Amino acid sequence: MRKKLATLLLLCAATSTSAHHGTPFFDGDTELRYEGVVLEFDYRNPHSWLYIRTTDASGEPLDLAIEGQGSSLRPHGVTPDSLVPGERVTAVVNPSWTRRDEALGQLVFKEDGTMVPLAWQAVGTYETNTGVTDSIAGVWLADNEGFVAYIRAYESWPLTEAGQQAREAYDPRLISQARCIPFPPPLLMLYRSINVVEILDDRVLIHSDWMDAERVIYTDGRSAAEDEVPAQHGFSTGRWEDGTLVVETSHFSDNYAGNNFRVPSGPQKHLVERFSLADDGSHLTYSYVMEDPEYLAAPVTGATRWDYRPELTPDEVPCDLESAGRYLNE
Repeated sequence: MRKKLATLLLLCAATSTSAHHGTPFFDGDTELRYEGVVLEFDYRNPHSWLYIRTTDASGEPLDLAIEGQGSSLRPHGVTPDSLVPGERVTAVVNPSWTRRDEALGQLVFKEDGTMVPLAWQAVGTYETNTGVTDSIAGVWLADNEGFVAYIRAYESWPLTEAGQQAREAYDPRLISQARCIPFPPPLLMLYRSINVVEILDDRVLIHSDWMDAERVIYTDGRSAAEDEVPAQHGFSTGRWEDGTLVVETSHFSDNYAGNNFRVPSGPQKHLVERFSLADDGSHLTYSYVMEDPEYLAAPVTGATRWDYRPELTPDEVPCDLESAGRYLNE
């Protein structure tokens, strides 16, 4: 178990917690271990809390509240019953900058060596898919790498003056996610949550388990009306090119972090996405080209992999406002 723990500690250190919206409140460069007893596992969407009774470095009693990711860990087998009161555990955490009784969770070990991740960064490689398909319809899970690369990319993106000013003035308390409103694509499509794609006669529907986001992509040749009202996910039209779904989206509404966590988006945003099934049917490639002349000085491109995971089902836990806004409003 010690060898396994050491390996995962290195993994946690290598995968920075910078993706987490609450990390300004935690020391992502320091990892601590606490041995204790589970008091409660409060499983929520988008963030859960594990409460353990332990001791601090000086041996003083401590009831520690550990924030972890919530329903996005369902693909890794985490459920409301993964940790139960009375279990003895070892928790690996990043400490709070200001509170001795709060921490950001990475992973938890039970006495039998079972590992329960509290952050997908601690999971390591993704699970092997369990089947193949001949259609992009079905259940999919995005790879970690595309999301991590995207949220770190704002540092090197070519930004306009307005984009640079917004990046420097960024305040995490103002993002829509804190109000249980999911980010628009492409970030929505890169997040490691379960995506269910349904193909109908005149449209393609994409349900993302991330805050129950729903996308509608019209494939019947219609176009946006002149008075189309800007929307969170814009207005999307799709066409098929040799089995690849090509999606064009415009009419986005203003969003404080609509292009990235620190980069807003505006009504000039235009997005082209491609969903291309692999030859062996085990996964698809999701790629995008994003333009937003108000904030981006040049188009931004990227791609990630979606694995076919037909055995997964969406987590029906609704987004919880307290969970979404905690730490952001302090």
